Amino acid sequence: MIPPTALVVDDSEFMRKFHTCHLESLGFQTQEVENGKEAVRLHEEGKRFDVILMDYEMPEMNGAQATSKIREMGVQSVILGVSGIDDETVRASFVQSGLTEFFSKPLRRHMLIPYSRFA
Repeated sequence: MIPPTALVVDDSEFMRKFHTCHLESLGFQTQEVENGKEAVRLHEEGKRFDVILMDYEMPEMNGAQATSKIREMGVQSVILGVSGIDDETVRASFVQSGLTEFFSKPLRRHMLIPYSRFA
């Protein structure tokens, strides 16, 4: 069986490692990038992931902008938005960009189980 793949998009190295650890414990093969622009570039190059964990606040291109661009490319991956800001305006903007679901940081391992083929 081919393991599911995940892209972790966050400008904080600590948060990338934290989320990667959770995903890998569920059997995901992961890749990490520092901002939304890099996530979009990967998809423009033809990379695809089963799950994308997208932070909201990042330099160069925030999570909502990156999610919109990825969805405009026709990508149907599960995109889980995460943010340390649990503000209704931020949440609404992020969800409208095409998220599958929004979570407040810190993201816990059990929150990812429904998105794993091994759940």
